[in-house]
Amino acid sequence: MPRSTSSETPVGHTRLFSALMWSIPVLFFALLELGLRVVGYGETLPLFVPIKGYESYLQPSDVVARRFFPSSGVVPGIPFDSFRAQKDSSTTRIFVQGGSTAAGFPFYFGGSFADMLEQRLLQTAPDRPVEVINTAMAAVNSYTLLDFVDEIIEQDPDIVLIYAGHNEYYGALGVGSSVSFGRSPALVRMFLALDNFRTVQALRTLLGKIASVGKREVDENAASTLMEQVVGEQSIPLDSRLYRAGLDQFQSNLRRILARYAKAGVPVYIGTLASNLRDHRPFISGLSTGTDANAYREALKRINDAERGGEEASSVLDRVDELIAVDSHAADPWFIRGRLLLRLGRDKEALTAFVAARDRDQLRFRAPTAMNEIIRTEAARTDAVVVETERRLADHSTDGIIGSDLMTEHLHPNISGYFQLSAAFYDSLLKTNAVPGVTRVVSDESARSELLVTAIDSLVGQFRVQQLTGSWPFQPKGTLSRFQLPEESTDRVQQIAVDLYRRKVPRNVALDELRAYYLSKRDYHNALRATLAVVQRYPFLASPYLSAASIMVEQRRLDEALAYVDASLDRAVTAEALGLKGSVLLARNEAAAAIPILEQARQLDPSSVPTEYNLAGAYAMMGRRSDALQAIESVLRKEPQNQAASALRSSLLR
Repeated sequence: MPRSTSSETPVGHTRLFSALMWSIPVLFFALLELGLRVVGYGETLPLFVPIKGYESYLQPSDVVARRFFPSSGVVPGIPFDSFRAQKDSSTTRIFVQGGSTAAGFPFYFGGSFADMLEQRLLQTAPDRPVEVINTAMAAVNSYTLLDFVDEIIEQDPDIVLIYAGHNEYYGALGVGSSVSFGRSPALVRMFLALDNFRTVQALRTLLGKIASVGKREVDENAASTLMEQVVGEQSIPLDSRLYRAGLDQFQSNLRRILARYAKAGVPVYIGTLASNLRDHRPFISGLSTGTDANAYREALKRINDAERGGEEASSVLDRVDELIAVDSHAADPWFIRGRLLLRLGRDKEALTAFVAARDRDQLRFRAPTAMNEIIRTEAARTDAVVVETERRLADHSTDGIIGSDLMTEHLHPNISGYFQLSAAFYDSLLKTNAVPGVTRVVSDESARSELLVTAIDSLVGQFRVQQLTGSWPFQPKGTLSRFQLPEESTDRVQQIAVDLYRRKVPRNVALDELRAYYLSKRDYHNALRATLAVVQRYPFLASPYLSAASIMVEQRRLDEALAYVDASLDRAVTAEALGLKGSVLLARNEAAAAIPILEQARQLDPSSVPTEYNLAGAYAMMGRRSDALQAIESVLRKEPQNQAASALRSSLLR
């Protein structure tokens, strides 16, 4: 029979052709990825990096936020923190995750609940080292927290603390944010999961630039406009599509966060969200579609005038209720209702009204009630511990309603507020026996008195709040902030704070200047607070421990001084530290132990007169008269007019 002339392609050829067609885009992206790496495009942005010069310690990277702000020249940073690269088996390691509140804005450092908690836990379990490492930063939300989880797990955490949710709408990549890859949580998570690919970084940067056309870059240094810069959608009404998208985003990300920690066996403590209810009027009070805006505004104006004019609260309340009946979606009437109910002594009803006002505020910088409901629901899935931080702050607020007595503005606590936040986590950790080695429970009064918040921290915090609230959304759009720092101040503490705020000096230098100022005034209590603030922030440095020990000697706290000078010597053996240790031992009448320490100090620094003098005294106490005379003669050769040395020489000769 004749051979077939069919034009059909053999099956094997078809499969080969299909494979080649599919391989072309894969090969293209592989070559593109390789090319981008060859030319040096992109970067790897780990969460934790070694500290330069002290590589045995790690710190959260101050540029890791570039993962989430691809088109911005300046991005928010994580306040400096540190921990040992190799975890000691006896150490309790705790990580903190969240946004600006968890980071400690506007005070940061000793003013954050993380540092307050660490200070208290160190006293609670003095024989077990405690590390509380803060990875929180401003303008981020649950996408960032989820992205950090695996890297935190790699650092062998014993506990993770979370306080987050206020930034869910406007934090980076949020549904209402100006920094966005779209509103699909799955798509955003995919971008973040592939972040180390240079091709993805290039695409992410391109999308970020397209999304930010006409918008300013996010600049953390421009604190007065940071809130404005991250807002993409100013009006997000209650129960709107975008409102529900924000809740879904938070819930889906939080579910994954808690599941990953649960799988790794890491206990999670998550706080409920608190904000200023009593003293913060809603940012945007929008009306429902169909409401007569002009008539509504006129009625609201009459109510405001009546309230300010001192009209009887019950009469004004009736008119407010009538207005709410016309349109219950507007936030302002609910806020006015809360204030009137407070005047009438109806506190519980007032709280309900203030919560309704907060939930209806269409500019969503404060988390609505639904966020706390999600926190409780998702925590129950994995047995994460819910810390009732909102209730704790309310219990310590006037009328049981959180206000300006604990808040600096709309949601960031003041020092008292941060202390209550830390106390809520502390109580929860102790109640669940999460911290090993507990030998004492530190009372609130004791912990509050020993906070490492210095005067310059408080002043800088005030400056940040004044700058923030001088601009939108606290002031009408376009308002120029009137906040101005003094150019020069005769108050030394204020001048140090101003220099720190202007970034003329780093914080450790500012704290050293503050310590020196207090020492000049013989104010040892505040000098020690400033020094311990440096110790807490830079535990790898030897000199702050030595400075703290010197101050403790002045306070006659010899046992503590010895512990701190030993900590200094663990980090660096110096003649100064050895000399101080020898003098402390002498003061404790331990001359035999002091002699070899002082001899080592003299060997390292033969010119030190205090060391030689103390050594002479130690020899004398041990009956070594010849050695004592030899040492004191050496002192007098260096300082012939040294009266104390002359007196000791005369005593020895007698």
